[in-house]
Amino acid sequence: MNSVNDAGQKVHLVEETDGQVETGAVSPEERLKRAEKIIKDHVLVGAASGLVPGPGIDMVLAFGTQLNLVRRLSQLYGVPFRENAAKSTITALFGSLGAVGAGAIAAMSFVKAIPVLGTAVGVAGTSVSIGAFTYAIGKVFQQHFESNGTFLDLDPGAYRAYFREMMKRGKKVAEEEAEDIEEVVVVKKRPAKAAKPATVEAGA
Repeated sequence: MNSVNDAGQKVHLVEETDGQVETGAVSPEERLKRAEKIIKDHVLVGAASGLVPGPGIDMVLAFGTQLNLVRRLSQLYGVPFRENAAKSTITALFGSLGAVGAGAIAAMSFVKAIPVLGTAVGVAGTSVSIGAFTYAIGKVFQQHFESNGTFLDLDPGAYRAYFREMMKRGKKVAEEEAEDIEEVVVVKKRPAKAAKPATVEAGA
């Protein structure tokens, strides 16, 4: 859902929920549509976590976002959520990128420790990379649940090629979203206005 803030900027409003997803009588087409919406919302939040300047903090925040993404998808498809299995699968898929792929994402995060230039480069790199990784995670679980799969029969190795393909697509999705949306808003607080200085009339 898009809106416009007081400065006239386009804003994407990410709906915060209690994790409950309506799964009543939903057609396959509507379910796919809802799944895509869930994935895209979490891509935005995941990419936003890459904007955090502290090295390593973005990775922790992103992991939490990806867990919530998997939880939301499992609720949509009526699959009992298993947190440990979800964590193991996310970790395994990250490892499937190999030393070069996984190392590049981690390096972009920790390069933020370098003042000024390192922070700027790290923020730009991790934002898109985390967004792409979040997208690929969502697509893997979406496809698995669409095939009537559960957490018990999900083999990360079987999705390795598909995951890498979705990583490439996810980078384009994350970059496109970054061009169109200037802010990701979860909670917005209006800054306090500065008090005007008192004036003293001449001759008082």
